[in-house]
Amino acid sequence: MLQSSETVLGKPEGVLPEVLVGMENPLPSEILEVCDVSPCHTPSEGSVASKTDQLLRLYIAFVNQMKATRPEILRGVRVWQLLRGLPWAWLVGQLGDLHFLSRETEKLDEFWSHSWQGPGWAKFINILYLHSCLPASIAGTLGAGVAFGLVTAGLLGALKTWCMVFGFVAFCITLLLWRPHKLVFLDIACIHQTDEERKGEAIMSMGAFLKQSNSMLVLWDPTWVTRLWCVFEIAAFLHSHSDGEAFLQLVPPLLGPAFLGSEMLIWAVAMIYTYIESFLDAPEGSILEGEHHLLLVGIMVLLFLSLVTHALRGYAHSVHTLQEQLGAFKVEQTRSACCQNGPAHESLCDRAIILECVAAWYKSLDSFEVQVQTEVRRVIIDQLAYRALSYQRILLLSTPYLWLRLEQAAVHASDPTRQVVHLAQTLTYFLAIFPLMDKLAFRLCFRLRAQCCNPCLDFLVSMAIVIAAFLFYAACYTIQVYVFRQLDRELLLSVISMFSWWTVAAILWRITSG
Repeated sequence: MLQSSETVLGKPEGVLPEVLVGMENPLPSEILEVCDVSPCHTPSEGSVASKTDQLLRLYIAFVNQMKATRPEILRGVRVWQLLRGLPWAWLVGQLGDLHFLSRETEKLDEFWSHSWQGPGWAKFINILYLHSCLPASIAGTLGAGVAFGLVTAGLLGALKTWCMVFGFVAFCITLLLWRPHKLVFLDIACIHQTDEERKGEAIMSMGAFLKQSNSMLVLWDPTWVTRLWCVFEIAAFLHSHSDGEAFLQLVPPLLGPAFLGSEMLIWAVAMIYTYIESFLDAPEGSILEGEHHLLLVGIMVLLFLSLVTHALRGYAHSVHTLQEQLGAFKVEQTRSACCQNGPAHESLCDRAIILECVAAWYKSLDSFEVQVQTEVRRVIIDQLAYRALSYQRILLLSTPYLWLRLEQAAVHASDPTRQVVHLAQTLTYFLAIFPLMDKLAFRLCFRLRAQCCNPCLDFLVSMAIVIAAFLFYAACYTIQVYVFRQLDRELLLSVISMFSWWTVAAILWRITSG
């Protein structure tokens, strides 16, 4: 996304006449009295500084009201329109022309807060993951289920990858074509980027956008807490929802890329495993070749998972750093485009307006800083450290495994009892063992987030976490084989195993999430 589009207040001479004269919903008289202006007032030929100071007081008085200058200024855009329009606009360099996608509204489902310093591609994939991955994974599983039924009924041939292919195709089609209808605020689409007067009015009405939003999504990155406008947005949102529950969701920058990429990687590994499995069922020479392939794939998976774990440890370290930053948060440490680049000729400095508004809402800047250091800090760390790896996201990540197991169950089409046993074992791993294994690895990443002075030793720590998770899986597999697999009572024991593991997983998950 364009870095130059970061919020700035604009030029007063273009906005002031619009505010005082041209608005359908003029400013209340008490605001005009505070600013010592009237709707009929024409600025005298005084100094530019006096004129700017007058507009500064006008901005502060109006923004404190958290109202829109005009009803048509309050706009929102459908998520599916952004998912369709953003990639093309980015490719042709027309991100400033997305305003036509937005529509006038009275309420918004969600306000999207982000720092312009963060990577735009990661934000887009996060939006795609948050709004389309769940329906895509459901569609993929339904597609794999259809293939399972067709193979079981003998309507498809002996190809071993029908469920994997059906699942992946349905997943990709749904991921790209799903139409989330949530109405959201995104600055680059809902604020006119070329009309300075309309842009100035929209920025004056930012409090109204936040007040009329039911929830807030923060596309977090390490620069977010240092940006003055991001601080203003969270301050205005919490202030405007102080009488009720403020639903605030934060997502780290690589959440969507990591989960979507890992899900597709798991699918690719499952396809390779299915290919190697055909060697293991073949004559002795082919079995040896299959074992070599399996060893090679195992080493590659270990290295890749170690790299992912290494990145997770880096993420845990950044969350710990953020926790320390929020604990010592001071408003004066934040930055804005206006103060970094220097205010343009005859334009307002947004810093003075934002600080005055925050001080008015929270009685003082000190009170706001205390809230950030305590309540906001607790919510942010809870979401980034504990809720980033939710149970639902682990299930979405593991859906290719479900497709693989359906493929394997379809082989036993002539033995329905064996198919039920296979599916019960699948649900045991999918709903209980894998979530616990992933949770264990995630918590170890936070426990061992400290970086070693030696890079090689640091990478070995990440590899040790992967090995620990694999040992947990091996222990669970051993219990499954030696306790719950007896040929004479295989069906009953498989069902007992499934419910037992579900219970254990629910208890442990609740304990570790508290």
